[in-house]
Amino acid sequence: MDQAQLFKRLHAMAMDELEAFIKSDEDVTRALYRLDLAGRTRHILNSIQLEDMWQELDEKTQLFNVFLAMRLSPECLSSCLDFREDMNSLEWRFVFPKINDLPEDKKPVCFGDFLEQLERVDIVNVNEYDIEVACEFLDQVYDFTPHHNPPSKFS
Repeated sequence: MDQAQLFKRLHAMAMDELEAFIKSDEDVTRALYRLDLAGRTRHILNSIQLEDMWQELDEKTQLFNVFLAMRLSPECLSSCLDFREDMNSLEWRFVFPKINDLPEDKKPVCFGDFLEQLERVDIVNVNEYDIEVACEFLDQVYDFTPHHNPPSKFS
């Protein structure tokens, strides 16, 4: 199994939890305030825990990126106590462009628009994980069924 499978699972799980936490039509400024506050307090969103939110200058582009760091929540970790690998250290980050650096026609108005601006998912120390084991754990603790089936045109 390749690293892309782990990235896909963490992306899907985090997007589900973020979209449940903040409505997609909520004003982006208000939503970012809520995310920042949640990151500073290590807020738990069901399966994930928001760890931090910060901005950092990209040396190549000379533009700022916004990072949202996440880990698996204690409830998620404890839901599979018989699993032999430690998934407590698994940390990943969503990387977004700073809104003020975007051209006027691409600036998000609502939280859903902001989530669509996601540039990448970074997994901290990804090479230290057995990808197959990490994916097996995530498959045991989270229901990815909605992400496996293409949406019906009738739903």
